[in-house]
Amino acid sequence: MLYYIRSIKFDMKAVIDIPLWRLSLCYGLFFFVFVMAWWKKLDLSRDLFFSIGRMTIQLTLMGFILTEIFQIDSWWLITFIYLAMLFFAVQAIVKRSGISFPHIYRLLFISLLGGAGSVFVFFIFMIINNTPWYDPRYFIPLGGMILGNSMNGSALALERFFDDVHVRRLEIETMISFGATGREAAQSSFRKAFRSALLPMMMSMSGMGLVFLPGMMTGQILGGSSPLVAIKYQIAIMGAILGSLAVTVYMILSLEYHQFFDKYYLIREDIFKLENKQ
Repeated sequence: MLYYIRSIKFDMKAVIDIPLWRLSLCYGLFFFVFVMAWWKKLDLSRDLFFSIGRMTIQLTLMGFILTEIFQIDSWWLITFIYLAMLFFAVQAIVKRSGISFPHIYRLLFISLLGGAGSVFVFFIFMIINNTPWYDPRYFIPLGGMILGNSMNGSALALERFFDDVHVRRLEIETMISFGATGREAAQSSFRKAFRSALLPMMMSMSGMGLVFLPGMMTGQILGGSSPLVAIKYQIAIMGAILGSLAVTVYMILSLEYHQFFDKYYLIREDIFKLENKQ
């Protein structure tokens, strides 16, 4: 059976390009949703218009930018681009969560670099093992996938942890008054936030193959790769994404909970006031 699988030869055709006039037909689907939102008075027309416009402009620009980036043969420049991606990921987390406290940018950058960054380095050198290691065709897309999923999970965990501590502040202070440490008192909120960050990825993983084919695997197959090769890449990237998400979220929550307490281990109300002002 294994010999049979290995002996299968795939007659892959060249990638089918989509003419611009056919691509424009897809905007009919966008327009359909736009009309539905307007008809049902969902108050989403303006947001839909700007979302579709921003997506079109950003992806078009990124297409031209990636075309140039893929020509770069400099490890330090590729590394600089990845660090810039980290910087924008931090900005996105703060904006999406709507949370602000002292040193939040520094803590998020350290967490993303230590979580997503370290797992990505392991993935590049130990799993992909490409030469050169900084090949932008692998480095940028794979780094972006790992970083993007860590960013989304981190924003979700940060918001959930912050809200739960705010709701439980009297309970937490009571536990501390009976001798619990800040970490012990906030442990329940920590677990809830950690679980909330991992659940969407776990649900996605459980449906792969039977319910849907993931984007990376589909893209590789459409690009001419064997389905078996695409599957190996998909399993590898999912391991990297889940690992980086877990490490990043753990670091963020571990560093964040210290910000909630003053030197007397009382909840700092000024942090929640900062959040309410945004």
